[in-house]
Amino acid sequence: MPLKNITNTVAAPHGRGAKRERARAPKRTLSEAYEVDAEEMAAVKAEIYGRSQRKRKMFGWAKCPKFILDPLVERMMRMAGATKKDVFLDIGSGIGNVCQSVATMVGCRTVGIELTKENHNVAVDTAEAFHQYRADNQLTPVTTDFIQGDLRVHVPSLYKDATIVWCSNLLFPLNLDCFLIYAFREFSPGTRIFVMRDIILHTDPYHTLQEGGFKYFTFEDFHWGPGDVEWTDLPGNLYMYTRTSYTGADEDDE
Repeated sequence: MPLKNITNTVAAPHGRGAKRERARAPKRTLSEAYEVDAEEMAAVKAEIYGRSQRKRKMFGWAKCPKFILDPLVERMMRMAGATKKDVFLDIGSGIGNVCQSVATMVGCRTVGIELTKENHNVAVDTAEAFHQYRADNQLTPVTTDFIQGDLRVHVPSLYKDATIVWCSNLLFPLNLDCFLIYAFREFSPGTRIFVMRDIILHTDPYHTLQEGGFKYFTFEDFHWGPGDVEWTDLPGNLYMYTRTSYTGADEDDE
């Protein structure tokens, strides 16, 4: 069953009357967006979770943290218009499962940065199994690189290379979110950045920091729901920031 984009707000309205417009915006459920009934939705979810469990068994991930699932990864890649020429960066890559999913779906180079040594070691070990599996099945080779360390040290080295950035930042401490707010500005124009917790203001027309956000990014807000993550069937939010060509040079000259 083909997946469809679930778009609730595109470039969220701002300015006079914005709150009223957002309140009137229709909320679509996952079933409505997929255009399937409850029985079909249950079958889809069962297949998705079954696929996740098979992947856990294949790559030895049985005791690892719960994942975002392939349908959500696929939807993000479609939102981003991802191609083999892109470079995908996963900030907080955990055990590397999202990098492997993107490499499989898109065929582009993927890079993961993970602070926790134990998670990083799992990513490196299972990457060998992942690449061996592709070789045994005569699949096109892909590149997956994993870096262990503080994202504040390693993210700047990828400002010019990464064109799609994923950051599952729901549990990130405030100091890392503060770093990322300004780090995201350093990526090249056109870079598409996905986050689960909105850290760049774009829906509060009265906030003094919002004007800067609209100079550096355009915004699209989405929902994820059942079958998109392992830890809940409840809906959540997903945000895409696309880097504009603005550099801030004019402000520096003033």
